[in-house]
Amino acid sequence: MTTNISMLMEERLKTIDHIQARRFSKLAGAPRNIATEGILRHLRACDRMDVNPDVAAVREIIDDALNGRRVFAETSDDRYAAA
Repeated sequence: MTTNISMLMEERLKTIDHIQARRFSKLAGAPRNIATEGILRHLRACDRMDVNPDVAAVREIIDDALNGRRVFAETSDDRYAAA
């Protein structure tokens, strides 16, 4: 199932920015998991607010994942999660 999510994530990222999609595809292990979670939160927030995803936000999520940092808030309620 993780492979399907990753493939769908890569396809969605290609529609946002092909450079970030390529960077995401090169991630593995913990950085890929961190980036996946952060990007999913960002995409959900964009869908809720009916805005286009921000390339700079995706780039920052990937950069921070490479450094082992999560850029989103930990919360049990998604309505208050930072994207």
